[in-house]
Amino acid sequence: MKTHLEKIGSFGGLIAAAACPVCFPKLALIGALFGLGALGAYESQLFVAAQVLIAVTVLGHALAYLQHRKGWLLGLAILSGVAVFGGLYLLRSEAVIYAGFAGLVATSATDYWARFRGVPAPSRRGSPAKAE
Repeated sequence: MKTHLEKIGSFGGLIAAAACPVCFPKLALIGALFGLGALGAYESQLFVAAQVLIAVTVLGHALAYLQHRKGWLLGLAILSGVAVFGGLYLLRSEAVIYAGFAGLVATSATDYWARFRGVPAPSRRGSPAKAE
């Protein structure tokens, strides 16, 4: 579960943000396309959920770092999380928030790609050596 924590948090946070038309208007266009506009009545709860999922994403990347030891990936995830919260509370900048979301999605996708490409599937592994 901890290997997928950052992906769940990243994409869950993006979906929760897409369901908040007032908080994230540009993501709300995508959310409305997929029918998430019906969740507009729960916007305040989804705004909190998006923030929690951003924190879960950064925590998931920290746990994933213990396995892959790619410091640049962890640094980009932390920087992206800081960008989301900094854009929300300090700078009040939509561009910084969206850049943070994009960074978190990119780091999750990069981590997924590296794991998928680096680990052979059980059917592709060599057969165990026969005991003689």
